[in-house]
Amino acid sequence: MEKETESIKEPPSIAEEKPNPIVEIIGVDKFYDSNHVVKNLNMTIYEKEFLSILGPSGCGKTTLLRMIAGFEHQTSGTITIEGENVENKEPFERNINTVFQSYALFPHMNIYDNIAYGLRMKKVPKNEIKSRVDKALVMVRLEGFEQRYPSQLSGGQKQRVAIARAIINNPRVLLLDEPLGALDMKLRKQMQIELKSLQRKLGITFIYVTHDQEEALTMSDRIAVMNAGNVDQLGTPEEIYARPATKFIADFIGETNLFEAVAEEERGGTAYLYCEAGDLLGKSEGFDPNEIVYVSVRPEKIRCSSQAVEGFSLGGVVRENIYLGNIIKTIIMLTNGQAVRINTPVDLPVPALGSIQYIYWDIKDSVMIYTPSNDIIKQIENADFAAFAGEIKTKEAGNV
Repeated sequence: MEKETESIKEPPSIAEEKPNPIVEIIGVDKFYDSNHVVKNLNMTIYEKEFLSILGPSGCGKTTLLRMIAGFEHQTSGTITIEGENVENKEPFERNINTVFQSYALFPHMNIYDNIAYGLRMKKVPKNEIKSRVDKALVMVRLEGFEQRYPSQLSGGQKQRVAIARAIINNPRVLLLDEPLGALDMKLRKQMQIELKSLQRKLGITFIYVTHDQEEALTMSDRIAVMNAGNVDQLGTPEEIYARPATKFIADFIGETNLFEAVAEEERGGTAYLYCEAGDLLGKSEGFDPNEIVYVSVRPEKIRCSSQAVEGFSLGGVVRENIYLGNIIKTIIMLTNGQAVRINTPVDLPVPALGSIQYIYWDIKDSVMIYTPSNDIIKQIENADFAAFAGEIKTKEAGNV
């Protein structure tokens, strides 16, 4: 296989290419003393994809990124890049570059010298350095800024310099650790679009760490949602949002209404359930009768009526109608004290404050989620209490 050229160039069309694995994480654990930060994690990341690692603070996402980069070493397991085990390779040997939230620009160097720094360390000829810096500046739309210093740039411009400095080395993988976290909301949204566009243009694999759900949904080809050191779900933004695998994901990604219910029966793809506040319907997901489940329904999918709808008897009082520009958020307090949120476009009518309303939804818009409560119930059901009682009596007799 011929070695790739050192110059930055736009890759050929990638639309129909079958993706190849570029980073594989196999059974990786990371301990800090007794703190188990990453737990037996397995993940495959493909060429030319934008993968976001999403999760709350302390879930292990930055630790995972640092292990891929080589700044941290896994306690056990294997990380391969392009099929090669990189456990004994230093960060600069991994053909990976990292963009940090802090930008990490040299304040005493102008923009040209900041971007060219890595190439100079590699002893690249001056004429090639200039050509590649010029192309990188065009890609990040900073041509004409070569002689400015970091102190003369806005936050968004500094971030683009950091990205230009990273991509100029033609890395196979670019790691980004919450790079937009220090930007204001408007600039952050603008940079999300620019980053995704740049990633498509370059054809480089981006692995992007964030705690911002909207950011991950906006930019990613796939999202790995981490929770307490585990990947709870790995899928496309549509799969993560519309079909969350766990209660944590349903609650963490966007906004949802969760109803803890008992499955009564299933007929024709419809699950008949009941909860403390009344009866409800859900999309059948293969749950057994009397099994406890969570039913997740997004606020934009819930409707309300002054009369109960067949299959639903969840009624309550309208407590709030909150104007949010493009939607009105209605809060209905059910009889069991649960607050249900409904999002309605501003051009549609909403129920009056203080009125009694019954909520319902199309069953295809619901997701039934397994609950750990079933494990406890099964353990109790399967417990051999007679044998346990006999063991206690034997011990008591021995103590007499």
